[in-house]
Amino acid sequence: MYCPKIRFHHKNNPDHPITREYPILSVYDHALTSQVVNVCIEENITLHLNGQILTSLKVSPNDFPAFAIGFVICEALVPGIESIREVLIDFPDISITTHDGIPDNKKHITEIRSAGVGIRNREDYKAQPSGSGISISIDTLLKGLDAVHEASPVWKVTGGTHCSAILDEHGRLVSSSEDIGRHNSVDKTVGKALLHGADLTRCFIVSTGRLPADMVAKAHRAGITIMVSNNAPFSSGIEFAEDMNMTLIGFARPPKMSIYSHPERIQF
Repeated sequence: MYCPKIRFHHKNNPDHPITREYPILSVYDHALTSQVVNVCIEENITLHLNGQILTSLKVSPNDFPAFAIGFVICEALVPGIESIREVLIDFPDISITTHDGIPDNKKHITEIRSAGVGIRNREDYKAQPSGSGISISIDTLLKGLDAVHEASPVWKVTGGTHCSAILDEHGRLVSSSEDIGRHNSVDKTVGKALLHGADLTRCFIVSTGRLPADMVAKAHRAGITIMVSNNAPFSSGIEFAEDMNMTLIGFARPPKMSIYSHPERIQF
């Protein structure tokens, strides 16, 4: 199993709290009570690839190595984890170095999305369609929905995060991550799975976020052929999934769900 070198700058503590307590006045039916609640923390980080600034974006301040690896793979900036030599965390800067170390000259454009920032290259979302991929039972799919709920402790306290979970074709949890951004949660979860040596072509992903094309493209670039959300897809996400031979499922809230593309991978 290949793992890039992970380094933390000696002056920085890699462990950052992701929530903070605040006193509030709670109003319920005209009655006031004093409470202390947990609120999500957002931090601004800057990503570098081979010495060049990629982008700055806001994330929950945790799982930095997984996020960096997942981001550059899910945004098609590197072909796979084997291409990454080192990840250096010097908060708020995260630097990724590839084995060739060649500066990237693809003229990437920072893209403002509905919930986050990404990288759009000249090829936009064009890619090769997925292969046949895996087939899963409806019971295995439901395990994924349970897993993403169980992996959302911060959301249960704050209501302020999204969660993504990756499971293998037998329904075993491979990785999960919460973040203030739905795109970030996918990046972190993919990065964790790859650091664990997972074969993502034999996995599916469950997200709590809406599914535009840029979200679905992240899963596709990671090699995943089935993407599930308890939220709504966008037209761009459905069309991308159809073109890329991906199975896309939205509004997955037992006992209901909506399959928008390639239902043949789901066993009923």
